[in-house]
Amino acid sequence: MTAGVVAAIWEWAAAGVDAPQTWTEGELSDGRCHVDAVHAVGATRELYRTVVHRPDEWEPSTLWRTTVDVVHAPHKVEVGIVAEQDLLDPAVTTVPLQPPLMELLRGLAQRGAWAGSHKVSAGAQAVVGTEGVVRFIDTVLLDPERALPVLLFTAIKEHDGVFMPESTDPSLVARELCGLAHVYVLPRVEDTHKMTKRLGQLSAYDGAMRLYWPHFRMTDRTTRHPLLLRTRLTTASVLGMMRRIVEAGARGYRPPAGTQSLLALSWRREEQRRIGARVMGETNLQRTVSALNQELEHAINENVRLAQELESAQIDLDRARQRLAELPSEGADPGIAGWQRLGVDAMRDAISVPVSPPVPSA
Repeated sequence: MTAGVVAAIWEWAAAGVDAPQTWTEGELSDGRCHVDAVHAVGATRELYRTVVHRPDEWEPSTLWRTTVDVVHAPHKVEVGIVAEQDLLDPAVTTVPLQPPLMELLRGLAQRGAWAGSHKVSAGAQAVVGTEGVVRFIDTVLLDPERALPVLLFTAIKEHDGVFMPESTDPSLVARELCGLAHVYVLPRVEDTHKMTKRLGQLSAYDGAMRLYWPHFRMTDRTTRHPLLLRTRLTTASVLGMMRRIVEAGARGYRPPAGTQSLLALSWRREEQRRIGARVMGETNLQRTVSALNQELEHAINENVRLAQELESAQIDLDRARQRLAELPSEGADPGIAGWQRLGVDAMRDAISVPVSPPVPSA
């Protein structure tokens, strides 16, 4: 399983670059494209990190830095993806995700990727019939382990299978949100009535579109899960909802468990190799001692710097927790707040233990 996922990622990362056929640790450069691959092995986990710098295929003034982390654990393989934009021309309108990256996400979905307790899908899933509605509510919306939001399209009351706005195809929306949200459709009007009977004002019907954040409950306020009525649905409003999902996902992202510790372990081993290579061929004892003292002073300086950064990050974390605690009283969206809480937890995990400098060895 791990080999197949890593191979798919490497095929995507090395496209257009003179690179080995299989995933290879190291750096590759070809013009404005740059690929950096890092491999780290721990006691029970193994990390394959691939970082790709690449200009956008449609807008060359936009550069992308995409980091893909694959962590092989004893019973599962976790994949984390972060895409960052660097706009060289501020007049250029940003786009949500680089098209080749979307192909990678859809490829991982075809390989059976899961997000939380649900499989990732690159298509819109239909909810049909009484049993389908009950199953959708009980096992999807109300599932406490659901990790991604659900975007629901409903058919207009005049015709089954017709959604609003007319220029929007839910299946295309699902392709663009693959790995970011689960997209469902209620193609039959009678099924929207069944859902409304169960959910009341938390339902959607007559061409409306609704976004259900994770941790949905029947007692939630209606404002917690955004509703766009048929009369307000336009191509622009759908794109706005999609961007809202992308931004919330970015704020709530946390890398696969063990990523940071494995990277620290890789850095430590690399430093040990570097220091060992520096002193190994040295025959003069005085120069060897001098080199080790220099490395020790460098390690001490790095430790001081990390301690200062840790203190600064702790202050930022405390402020983030305070803002998070104030969100409900300000009427903020609790769905997004939950994702922000994940981001806060990830920050806490990242700064809880400072990385120790490598220990020089003679």
